[in-house]
Amino acid sequence: MRADALYAISHHEVSAEIEGRDGLRTVLYIGHPHGQTDRYLEVIVALWEPRNMQVFHAMELTDKWRYY
Repeated sequence: MRADALYAISHHEVSAEIEGRDGLRTVLYIGHPHGQTDRYLEVIVALWEPRNMQVFHAMELTDKWRYY
């Protein structure tokens, strides 16, 4: 699943800043887990400087984020 999440982030079709916790910048990425599928993943990461990120949510795209 880690490789799928990283692929979805680096090849995302949608990204949106969403409300996060602890004052960290939080971004939703929606993308395919690999190049040969029609499925989408939703991946949510916390970002902080200089270039650090923590993936804390990765799963099949749900209705909660499908409108993006």
